[in-house]
Amino acid sequence: MSNASDDKDLSDDEQQMRVLRDLLLGDHYVKQALKANAREVVSDVFSEALYDRQQRDGSVNNVILPLVEKSVEHSVANHSEQMVGALYPLVGSLVRKSVTAFITDLLEKTNSLIENSFTLKGIKWRFKARQAGVSFSQYVASQTFAFRVEQVFLIHRETGLLLNTISSGLQATADADLVSAMLTAINDFVADSFTPRSDKGEQQLDVVKTDDFTLLLTQGPSAILVAAISGNVPQKVANQMQLSLEEIHRLFGRQLTQFKGDASVFIDTEHQLRACLLAELKPQTQQAKKRPWLAWGLLIFLTLFTTYLCVKRWQAHELLAAIKEIDQQPGIVLLDAYIHDFSRVKFSILRDPSAITIDKWLSQNQLPENLIDHSERAYASLDQAIIQQKVNNIVSDFVGIEVDWQSQIAIFSGTSTNLAKLRLQTELSKVVGLNFQPQWLEPIRLKGGESNAADDPTIIRAILDLNIAKLEHNFITFEQGQSTLSEQAIEKLLVLKDEFNNLLSLAQGQGLSLGLIIMGASDPSGSNTFNKALSQKRADAVQNKLQELGIARNRLNAIGLGVIELKTSGDGARKVLFNVVYFDAN
Repeated sequence: MSNASDDKDLSDDEQQMRVLRDLLLGDHYVKQALKANAREVVSDVFSEALYDRQQRDGSVNNVILPLVEKSVEHSVANHSEQMVGALYPLVGSLVRKSVTAFITDLLEKTNSLIENSFTLKGIKWRFKARQAGVSFSQYVASQTFAFRVEQVFLIHRETGLLLNTISSGLQATADADLVSAMLTAINDFVADSFTPRSDKGEQQLDVVKTDDFTLLLTQGPSAILVAAISGNVPQKVANQMQLSLEEIHRLFGRQLTQFKGDASVFIDTEHQLRACLLAELKPQTQQAKKRPWLAWGLLIFLTLFTTYLCVKRWQAHELLAAIKEIDQQPGIVLLDAYIHDFSRVKFSILRDPSAITIDKWLSQNQLPENLIDHSERAYASLDQAIIQQKVNNIVSDFVGIEVDWQSQIAIFSGTSTNLAKLRLQTELSKVVGLNFQPQWLEPIRLKGGESNAADDPTIIRAILDLNIAKLEHNFITFEQGQSTLSEQAIEKLLVLKDEFNNLLSLAQGQGLSLGLIIMGASDPSGSNTFNKALSQKRADAVQNKLQELGIARNRLNAIGLGVIELKTSGDGARKVLFNVVYFDAN
């Protein structure tokens, strides 16, 4: 219309000149002339044109942004080293800012979760979320935001295929293709099934409401924009969707018209779709902030209880360390020590009868007896301190005799009678580990005109007979049908060996030769042949053990007695008995 009005204003000569120019030059000539000078013409106004267009409708950013993103992506993929070198100075700062932002966001979310989890409101929200069949975080979001656009779909209008989608979370909250197909089917159903409008246009679906979301649809010539919104939908969401849809049609109109099923060309619509992800928090009420007293009380209780358990455990470990010091005590061997029942200590030991008692040791070290359980077994200690203590205890019973220790050697002195000196010699010979020698007592002076003990055979023979009787009171018991020595039996044989060696020293001084008869016996259970063989095996086992302990084989004689049939013997017949015999060695 403007060209026609301009032609009327021109004179006939001018009109003829224009016709002549068009005939001579033509459109092709004009285009060639413009193309030849296009670079100079465009370069003069390019920046100003971009600025004016951006100020007018903001479309420059929307067009250039996808191109820049693809260019950067291509550069990173093909020139990664150059990109790393260029960005290296910024990486440290970016990482620090990113970590700071992440930690701040995490603390805020954790604080909000604690405040809402251990309060009546938090418990109520959990119950409501379970009733609604949604996660607690989704329900919290619904109670926190006045509205929020959860997901946006771009759907091709003609085919109903999904072109692109974006959500407010890290991943899509629904099956986008399924939603797209469902909305297209519903929209077609509405258009085909209901009465047309008065302007002859088809009915279109604008809003779909569910229990959790509102689906807001914005129709375009070639595409449909759908937003899934939680909360009350304001008008500004629909306005933004309309603006985004118009911009998509303006930028991708040709691709929408020629769409054949390849949606990859619409990846660059993310910027327009993201502009629709609007959200608005609910206004904060002026009510006083409720403090989670239940949570604080539970936290304080757990802290105190944990502290109490840690203190009790620490005390138990301290007590265990103190108990282990008992192993340094003379005459005591610690076998095992451990904590049981969380705060109590239990230990087991071997203790020489001459060593300090456990109760006395605990009292001396101020250890709580009510937190300690112990068990002990007797044993003969070879600790020098215990041996000295045993000797000192024996000597203390003999008036007029003293002992002095020099380099762990006992030096005896004083005055005594023959009988007391012989008794002392007998008692010292019983001390395990002392290796007593009779000449140790030679420094002891005899009272008055008493003769040497060797010149008084009556006294020596009386002492010898007493010790023989004492040894013959020993016996070794066995389990039914067994001939193996138990630990208790071996301990008895150790004592018996020392007693027999003491008898030998006394007998040799009188010119006597001693022998030990070992008599094995069994109870009536079993056949006579079996019992006879069993009694001999028991006697042989004791004989072999005594030989191992140092008694000469020629002084031992093992005999199997078979069954001892005494009504009063009962199970006590399963024994090995001893009998000492002596002969004149001359």
